[in-house]
Amino acid sequence: MERTSATRRSTLYRTAAFVTELFAPAVLVTVMLLLAGIHADGLTGLLPAFVAIVFVTALPFAGIFLLTRRGTVTDHHVGERRQRAPILLGTLGSIAVGILVLRLMDAPPHLMLMIASTVLGLVLVLIVNLFWKLSVHAAVSVVFAIAAVVLSGPWGLVAVVVPLAVGWSRVVLGAHTRAQVLCGFAAGLLVGFAYVAGYQSL
Repeated sequence: MERTSATRRSTLYRTAAFVTELFAPAVLVTVMLLLAGIHADGLTGLLPAFVAIVFVTALPFAGIFLLTRRGTVTDHHVGERRQRAPILLGTLGSIAVGILVLRLMDAPPHLMLMIASTVLGLVLVLIVNLFWKLSVHAAVSVVFAIAAVVLSGPWGLVAVVVPLAVGWSRVVLGAHTRAQVLCGFAAGLLVGFAYVAGYQSL
């Protein structure tokens, strides 16, 4: 009986770890940038989307990976709250350079709106994390679900399950409390509503 219980806990943990990696913030933001680029200009929008990905997710994640290898940060999800501010500021710096490059490329407004929403989310998370640890995974998953519906129509409703899966995985892994996940959901809703308002004004 004990062995069976331990096996179930191990299976749950592995499943939660898989969900956390599959729907990690960098992964979801990358998908959102691709969707925004395609939504704006079809296949032509892929080039500016790829440029955006380099500065918004690829370079920041590469930096986190190197810092993790050096032991400067605890893990690639930056689970330690006090380590997050420099990472978030560095990401904002990378995005700022990317915005300049994309403006020179005359990137489509829909893609620039997605990047602006990402910046808003980063600033919000940065402010909250100065005092308390909210779930970035949860926040980004909600924005992803909202953006998927906006950009993909009814098919995007499938993405509604992503925040539920992500919230569950973060709690099972012990990375966040339920309150921290709910706070992440709330932050994601704020950014998502801002994104929808911006989308409707384009």
